[in-house]
Amino acid sequence: MTSIREQVLGAAGADWRTGKRTRARDRLRDAIDQLPDDPVLPAMAGLLACQDGDPAAGAILLRRALTLDPAEQATRFNLVAALIDVCAFVEADEVAASLDEANSRAMRMRAFLSAECGRHDEAVTRYAAWLRLQPGDAQGWNNIGNSYTALGRHDDAIQAFERAVQIAPNEAAPHVNGAKALTDAGRDEYRLSWTRRAAGLLPDDYDIVFQHGLAEANSRDFDRAVEVFASAVARAPQRSDAYVELGLLYENLNRIDELEQLVATARASGVADRHVALIAAWLHRRRDRLNDAAREAELIGTDVAPVRRHHIRADIAERRGKAGEAFAEFTLMNQAALAGAGAGEEPDYLARVRQEGDGRLAATVRDAATSTTRTPASPVFIMGFPRSGTTLLDTLLMNDPRFHVLEELPIVGTIEAEARAGGGIDQADPDELRRRYFALLERVAPNQRGATVVDKFPLHMARVPLLHRMFPDARMIFVERHPFDVVLSCFMANFQPNLAMRHLTSLGEAAALYDAAMTSFTNAESQLPLTVHRFRYERLVADPDAELRALMRFLDVSWNDDLLDNQASASRRGHIATASYSQVTEPIYTRAIDRWRRYERYFGDAAALLRPWCEKLGYEA
Repeated sequence: MTSIREQVLGAAGADWRTGKRTRARDRLRDAIDQLPDDPVLPAMAGLLACQDGDPAAGAILLRRALTLDPAEQATRFNLVAALIDVCAFVEADEVAASLDEANSRAMRMRAFLSAECGRHDEAVTRYAAWLRLQPGDAQGWNNIGNSYTALGRHDDAIQAFERAVQIAPNEAAPHVNGAKALTDAGRDEYRLSWTRRAAGLLPDDYDIVFQHGLAEANSRDFDRAVEVFASAVARAPQRSDAYVELGLLYENLNRIDELEQLVATARASGVADRHVALIAAWLHRRRDRLNDAAREAELIGTDVAPVRRHHIRADIAERRGKAGEAFAEFTLMNQAALAGAGAGEEPDYLARVRQEGDGRLAATVRDAATSTTRTPASPVFIMGFPRSGTTLLDTLLMNDPRFHVLEELPIVGTIEAEARAGGGIDQADPDELRRRYFALLERVAPNQRGATVVDKFPLHMARVPLLHRMFPDARMIFVERHPFDVVLSCFMANFQPNLAMRHLTSLGEAAALYDAAMTSFTNAESQLPLTVHRFRYERLVADPDAELRALMRFLDVSWNDDLLDNQASASRRGHIATASYSQVTEPIYTRAIDRWRRYERYFGDAAALLRPWCEKLGYEA
């Protein structure tokens, strides 16, 4: 004799197969009321609810079925799947803990849940076991790559994404995640080729095009980056992130009319006001419409680019004379930057500057051999603490075709890392160091021959012993600015928080790095026979002609009236890659002199580190 359960299951199954889905689910619901202790009916009803696109209802029924029959693995599997569909990952993880991991499906589910619950070491172990069984699973390789990325195992992540792309080249996720892993790993050239290949395979995928735009911008091909982001906007006119990146490029490139058109396009395309407000605030700030900029800045959503949001609000408040409001926003900006950067890099940069700048390395280099080669001619080095005025100076020098200015390219940093790996700066062959410099220079600036190379990198001030070994005849321009103003300006700058810049996210840390870097430079200058010219920011903005003429005499270069036109130079150079990009496009101004006085109450213990340097440099403390 057929049981009630079997009759209901048969009828519900027939209804389901003929497309009568609601009727099938109603039959099962009524039967559950009649047979409340039967686990099969809610298990079947839950499965059908999930298949009908209602995993939340399915999960309720499957929980009931599992309570009635905890040993039933099929019900447990279905409940875990339903919970994953509704993103109830913690509960799904708890339910999945009783699955038999000898079952490969269970292995894959538990790997996924380990990752979703943040246990990436465990996820890697489980995905690795799964992939030994199913090496052709592209999604599995993508997922293990994501866990490797979360663990900071960048090389393993990249290899996993490469496998995923080989297996499924038309799947977007591994291309996008691979680009992000290459970004985290700092493998810029591979990142660029990776995103170019991905964009060629899937040219209509917005996320791939967006990653490609980021890579092009990072490679400094700004015209190409503008083109790529513009194509992303055209593909998805209601997505906001490409508008933000394109807007930032337009601002950095001083293409303000195009920025204005971009704001209008975003609004006409229905982009949410909280997203458009960010680029609109940039626009109004550059047009010097500060009240309009402030109004737009208040509209920026809390989910929109927190570092940029707080930076624009802080900058507007500062320009409107609201010091307390500005300081609070700059603090939030720096906190967001550190949170976004994750754990700090090792070794600690401040500790290294202190250790290597105590004078002992400079004394060792003083007694070591220096390069005897004099061709090509040694570069001119511009240095000084960040935000001291080095970018304004290099912008002015770009007016003169006799100079080829390098704007913060990591040539010396690369050589420094190689020398450390090979036994130390004092042990390296100085002629080989020099040869290596020009080899790297030829790669990044092949058109510099015939001009005087000007290598501007502010923290070269902590690398003077290395510079002296390579270029004992080099002329060094040391840019000075009031220590309090320099440290405050660093705190206010939207730097990428790399090894050195993360020390500039508080006044205390910035003052400590200033003290260490100045000590390093002072010790090197006292130990080594350097050729140094002191170039002062305050003198430059007060009397540009006099300060620049003194510099030209130091460089043995005849005067050129074009040197004084910083706006023309900024316009010609296009993109400005430092935090000073918006300032150097304005006429030379004095508003940043003695700005620290409005913020003096915030310096606290940092002031004790800076006052001695004020005295040594001749500034009022």
